[in-house]
Amino acid sequence: MLSDKTIPELENETLEFWKKNKIFEKSVNQRSENNLYVFYDGPPFISGLPHYGHLLGSIAKDVIPRYFAMKGKRVERVWGWDAHGLTVENRVQEKLGIKKRRDIENYGLEKFTEACYEYTAKTSAEWNWYIDKIGRWVDMEHAYRTTDMSYMESVMWAFKQLYDKELIYEGIRTSLFCTTCGTPVSNFEIAMDDSYKDVEDPAITVKFPIITESKFKGVSILAWTTTPWTIPSNRALVADEKEIYVVVECENEKYIVAEKRAEAVFEGKKYSVVEKFNGGELLGLEYEPPYRFFKSIEGEFKVYKYENMVNMEDGTGIVHSAPGFGDIDTEMGRHYNLTLMMTIDDEGKFLAGTDGKSPYEGMFYKDTDSSILEDLKKRNLLFKDEKIIHRFPYHDRCNTLLVQKAQNSWFIDVAKLKDQLIKNNENINWVPEYIKRGWFRKNIDQAPDWCISRTRFWATPMPVWESSDGDRIVVSSIKEIEELSGQKVKDLHRPYIDEIVLKKDGKEYRRRAEVLDSWMEASSMPYAAIHYPFENKEKFEKNYPGDYISEYTAQVRAWFYTMHILATALFGSNSFKNVIVTGVIAGTDGRKMSKTYQNYPDPRNVIETYGGDALRLYLMNSPLMLAENTNIDEEEIKNKLRKVINPLWNCTKFFLTYAKSPKKLEESDHVLDKWITIRLHETIKEFSTGVEKYMVPQAVRAIEEFVDDLSRWYVRRSRERITSGDNKAISTLYNVLVTFSKGSAPIIPFVAESIYRNLVVDGPESVHLCDYPEYSEKVIEEGREIIKNMKEDREVVSLFLAERTEKNIPIRQPLGSLSTISQVHYSDIVKSEVNVKEIISGAKENVLYTDVTEDLRLEGLYREMVRKIQDLRKKEGVSVSDLVDVVYENTEDNKKVMEKFGEELKKKVSARILTPGNALKITKSTS
Repeated sequence: MLSDKTIPELENETLEFWKKNKIFEKSVNQRSENNLYVFYDGPPFISGLPHYGHLLGSIAKDVIPRYFAMKGKRVERVWGWDAHGLTVENRVQEKLGIKKRRDIENYGLEKFTEACYEYTAKTSAEWNWYIDKIGRWVDMEHAYRTTDMSYMESVMWAFKQLYDKELIYEGIRTSLFCTTCGTPVSNFEIAMDDSYKDVEDPAITVKFPIITESKFKGVSILAWTTTPWTIPSNRALVADEKEIYVVVECENEKYIVAEKRAEAVFEGKKYSVVEKFNGGELLGLEYEPPYRFFKSIEGEFKVYKYENMVNMEDGTGIVHSAPGFGDIDTEMGRHYNLTLMMTIDDEGKFLAGTDGKSPYEGMFYKDTDSSILEDLKKRNLLFKDEKIIHRFPYHDRCNTLLVQKAQNSWFIDVAKLKDQLIKNNENINWVPEYIKRGWFRKNIDQAPDWCISRTRFWATPMPVWESSDGDRIVVSSIKEIEELSGQKVKDLHRPYIDEIVLKKDGKEYRRRAEVLDSWMEASSMPYAAIHYPFENKEKFEKNYPGDYISEYTAQVRAWFYTMHILATALFGSNSFKNVIVTGVIAGTDGRKMSKTYQNYPDPRNVIETYGGDALRLYLMNSPLMLAENTNIDEEEIKNKLRKVINPLWNCTKFFLTYAKSPKKLEESDHVLDKWITIRLHETIKEFSTGVEKYMVPQAVRAIEEFVDDLSRWYVRRSRERITSGDNKAISTLYNVLVTFSKGSAPIIPFVAESIYRNLVVDGPESVHLCDYPEYSEKVIEEGREIIKNMKEDREVVSLFLAERTEKNIPIRQPLGSLSTISQVHYSDIVKSEVNVKEIISGAKENVLYTDVTEDLRLEGLYREMVRKIQDLRKKEGVSVSDLVDVVYENTEDNKKVMEKFGEELKKKVSARILTPGNALKITKSTS
């Protein structure tokens, strides 16, 4: 194993060892089933290649479980695939050339379902490569899928529990709606993918003539809107009673606007203010609406007030309201018992009018804008026609702009749960901590009821059957369906489940066509993945809530949030105890890396070049682990290999080259041995503390700093003692390397394994089957002075080495002395490191004496010759144990060096003879 193989090649060897010897399986099975550590893994989508964002999440999900497995916990890790939902449907539609939801029904639902099965049967084989190469341990062979019958049954059970608790209701609510997919879309789904576009829309100001007998009769209220297509659905106008409004005369007509908006509204026109009055005088006034296509009721076409609906930053200070289109419009409409205008169908087409033939019937809603503008202009109801660019949500699955639309759906009554949601949040350890009472608490405070029904196909069916007289049966299991129907349930997907008719008390019940939101499926993972409550009942209940979960920031308002809702509603508790929220790695276009956008390079090349451990260090010690965003920096990944992995492995190679595993371990009183031992205990403590607080960067920094201390200070300063066979130094380095391999195994599993397997003969076959090392507070406490003293001495060394560099004095050139204002504690170490003969500490100033005497000059030449000979050994592949014959360049200086240091040189470079010649060369000695 000590060949010149690269780190990635060594990692490949380790990977083969793990697989061949089933080390992961052994690490799980060696721990008791009564001592579980449970972590929840959000399943990735079934197809596509993983990007750095997936690798970040996977590594974060590996480090913590590895640590707790070594701490004695049984950490079962089973992969999952997200194989349901619109993403699958859209991919299958593309393959089949199907554009709209209605086209799926025309194509044939059974054929479409079979196509979905076929599509999701093929998982991305590349995932296994990436997961292996980053060192993540997870059981992919027995992965669950959201399409499994057992998984779907648990989701149906959850729906039934919520229904029985009266936490689910059917009703009309306004939510984002996709007219291409014909289904509601979750607000948090749009937010998590930043699915917004800059869209140019009409921005029109419309006249609403007042018809109430009053001083305002005949005056037109001006209202502004960016959605002309909602004008036929107008039910009310809204003003602010606290603001001042004005009657303005302009071009022989009178208008009402807010005083603060008058200048902007009438910009470029000659106008005069006729009257000022309080907004309260407008309330209750009736007006003539532009259209009466749809039936109206008492109380409509009047001016109302409604909190937070009117602003003075844009428009006229008077708002056009079409309840049914937009959250606040719908709230306002409900408040005043106005009609919720469900005037467009699921394909976004206008319905027929009720009070007169609508000219827009059958037209796509956005296509009516120009026709409505032209009609308003013709009838002298259009005061102003402008354009505006604003951000608009769109459905990234099909690239369709979304509409806020009232629809009949099924909801979880989140409002009933809010107090308990807030209380349960207090039991969660959030990293970073500010998310707990920041983003997450805000989500809870502002949360609408959760729309959980979808008018789609490829998903868990909503388990609701109804009879013709409106009676309802909600089932919770396959067994219950079979008992009530007398039919065998072979598949829970549509259309097969739709064909099953339940029978009870002489009535027949047919299933409602809706399916469940895929977020309800994903959030059921803690119990659905193990088929609770139909199996594993004791196991789940004993270990719920789970110990750990990690995903990126958008999941704060998505998966984390929906899991919290279901846990609170079903079990009265939080779903997880500890959560790490990671940041977002930006793609090549500046947006979040996404398979949809295809905006990221394949990370395969980086892994093959620098190895999995280097990538793990880079990602786990980045701001990403504290919910901050960043771009991938390949140079920094390279630095992790160069500054951490390679030096650590080189320390191991040095030990195996120049020393052998000691037959008997000895304790040492040498200050360097004591110091590195104390540092080892400190590092184990810092790593353990960081991981157990779920502060991974803190833990990783401890590992990196120790490698720096070990390689750049301890091994370099202990080289001569070790190569000369000092058993105490050898014992110390051996113990440090073995213990550190165990302590660093959770974060750098590959190189830790290589170190352990090269050094340990008797013991578990893998470092990952060892217990995590303990640290001693006593050793740390008693060693504080040594740590402090060594730190101060290293600062002195750094100061004078910097001066040598500045003055261009090679480190191999000995100097006479230095004076320092500091108190030097370990002068022999400082002298050797700075390469001076004498140290004067406690001086008035720092001075490096740079005069080079003849003796010092020759010693410098001697050291340089040693370096060149050792470099030749390495270059020509001559073992350090082989004697060599040395030919040196026959110069006057070299003659003097040989006279003074010849015998010492022979010992230093294992030379048999030293002979003058034309140039420096070595040959393996044959005598």
